Amino acid sequence: MKPLSIFNFQLSILAATLLLLCSCQYKDLCYDHNHWIYANTTYDWSHVAAPKPMRATFYSLSDPSMEPQIYDFSSNGGLARLVGATYQAISYNNDTETILYRNGNSLNTLEAYTRQSSIEEGTRMSFTRGTMPHFTAKEPERVILEPDSLYGAVSEPFTTDLADTVDVEMQPHQRFHEIIVTITNVPNLQYTGSFGGALSGLAASINMATGIPSDELATEAFECSVIDATTLQMKLRIFGHCPHESEGEFNNHILTIYAVLADGQKWYYTQDVSSQMHEQSQSDENYKIEIKLDGLPVPKPIVNGSGFQPTIDGWQGVNIDVTM
Repeated sequence: MKPLSIFNFQLSILAATLLLLCSCQYKDLCYDHNHWIYANTTYDWSHVAAPKPMRATFYSLSDPSMEPQIYDFSSNGGLARLVGATYQAISYNNDTETILYRNGNSLNTLEAYTRQSSIEEGTRMSFTRGTMPHFTAKEPERVILEPDSLYGAVSEPFTTDLADTVDVEMQPHQRFHEIIVTITNVPNLQYTGSFGGALSGLAASINMATGIPSDELATEAFECSVIDATTLQMKLRIFGHCPHESEGEFNNHILTIYAVLADGQKWYYTQDVSSQMHEQSQSDENYKIEIKLDGLPVPKPIVNGSGFQPTIDGWQGVNIDVTM
């Protein structure tokens, strides 16, 4: 009887092991097959001039510790594979070069920003040698790189259930403003070598979910073009300005125009353009600010007999009130 007892014991152990292995295999198959849901993601481009390729990030509201799920889509959208939970998605165009992102652990804290730059880099006037002057209304500000065209969208919260797919639609809006500065009746443009510009009091970053610019102020530098014999024009993109404008709080914005004459003289002109920045509507559908100035005292170069004088080191400044 004893050998038979040992055999029965071994048989029981084998049966229990097989049962345990079958149970584990069944759970794995259940997880892989039944819990994946597809989020059919689409975009409504009615507020954007041209559709863009987009990156979508899905945040779990059920479990904030869950790793966000990231998918790259065409402008038509696509399918995202998610486990069962309640989610909210944020999306932005992924065809940018200057845009960086931070604080992406939460949908509500994700920010877009650009790296630190310089007046020389922004104006492309580094050939002038030395440090170019930088003017702000109050405390010194960092100079940042101009952002690319940026668009952002946030979905409504949605829950994945036992259905095969759930529809998720997002409506992108601009996350930048465009500023156009036009200066007319500028004399002596035929004697100049190059121009550049800088504008202070701008937002250093923007919240991608809300579209609200940050409190940190920064300066952007940019190139300047000669449009005709007496007209200059500058264009730049910004994240925004005056984030507390609705509460009656405004920043001052100093425009600096740099000019290098053909004889090497270096001039800069500063002008407070806050009134024009603030007078124009900043509604959700108006992303363009036009600053129009009249006149700029660009001097004739110094002529000494046979030609121009040698390059003069240092910048000569003029603080002007330019008529609108």
